[in-house]
Amino acid sequence: DLYAAMASLKADYEAQGAEVILADAGDYSQGTVYVSVNKGADAVTMMNATGYDVATIGNHEFDYGYAQLAENMKAAKFKVLCADVLGADGKTIFDANTIIEKGGVKIGFFGLETPEAQTKANPKLIEGLKFLAGKDGKELYACAAAQVAALKEQGADIVVCLAHLGVDESSEPYTSYDLAKNVKDIDFIIDGHSHSVIPSQTVADKDGKTVILTSTGTKLENIGKLVLKPDGSVTTG
Repeated sequence: DLYAAMASLKADYEAQGAEVILADAGDYSQGTVYVSVNKGADAVTMMNATGYDVATIGNHEFDYGYAQLAENMKAAKFKVLCADVLGADGKTIFDANTIIEKGGVKIGFFGLETPEAQTKANPKLIEGLKFLAGKDGKELYACAAAQVAALKEQGADIVVCLAHLGVDESSEPYTSYDLAKNVKDIDFIIDGHSHSVIPSQTVADKDGKTVILTSTGTKLENIGKLVLKPDGSVTTG
């Protein structure tokens, strides 16, 4: 079981003295029979048992409808983040961001769902929801910039975007590359959606500063690792 392997790896790192944050960039509610039989609920159960800390949602989280998604996530023991999908009340359907403190370092997370979910999900299943996008992507970028600012105001030392956006050209202008170059002060983008395997790639943000982009593929075929060392350096793998 791949979730068991993930839990074991987390425990191994912690036994060596590491402070671990386990994160997911979405689409955990689809792809296997045991998940689809219970309309995604079992994925949350498994993620709870594994010890996930934070996750965003992917387009496949809407496969069984928003009502089912909301019900599933009530059981989540991890933070569910999504800054760019609004409900009928105009508020984000899940928390937009959170800060997790480890070793005295405040690590801020925010989540982004691909605007393509609007076209990849049955319209009836997402009725009443608004996806921040904009034909040129500016609505999405403004949303992300607001999240960075909010996290900085809360004292975040590092800003991480859990981005279910992908890097496919067909997803432009909503890719993680578009996000990075149009927003400033995101330190790390943990990407999903395009099932790309990107161990580590550096891209320039709006101000020319380095953003580290990483993506692990699909169905736990890889486990991505970002290591923040006490001296401020970063290793990936």
